[in-house]
Amino acid sequence: MSRLASLPAAATLLGAAVLACAAPGPVPIVLGERDCDHCHMTIADPRFAAELVTRTGKVYLFDDAGCLATFAVNGTVPPEQVQSAWVNDFRHPGTLIPAQDAAFLRTDAVRSPMASNLVAVPRSAGDSLRAALGGTLLDWAQVLADARAPA
Repeated sequence: MSRLASLPAAATLLGAAVLACAAPGPVPIVLGERDCDHCHMTIADPRFAAELVTRTGKVYLFDDAGCLATFAVNGTVPPEQVQSAWVNDFRHPGTLIPAQDAAFLRTDAVRSPMASNLVAVPRSAGDSLRAALGGTLLDWAQVLADARAPA
């Protein structure tokens, strides 16, 4: 009986160990409390907020996908130390999606905090958003390439 009684405790310890070993991920972005780690503006608009997570679990927050991209290409965090990059779904503020899975619409119909005029949505929604707002669809690699290009 004592072996059976110890099973729940062992399962709890195993569950805690699995969670501790899980890959670092994004954190909820609390608006109005943190400044962008690139431009230092207060993060206030959930439609555009983004984050970069390192392999060690450090999270950098941004008020604009353009700030995230510029920060990523500037090398503050070496590429091999980046665990993931996340952007808010423009249509569902507060819902983070992996940057590599997003479609980015650059459009003059929407003004983002730092004027990148980039909005992110899941790839499956990119074409319909472009039809509604106009603009150019980009993937994350293209956003990064644009951030590398001289101004």
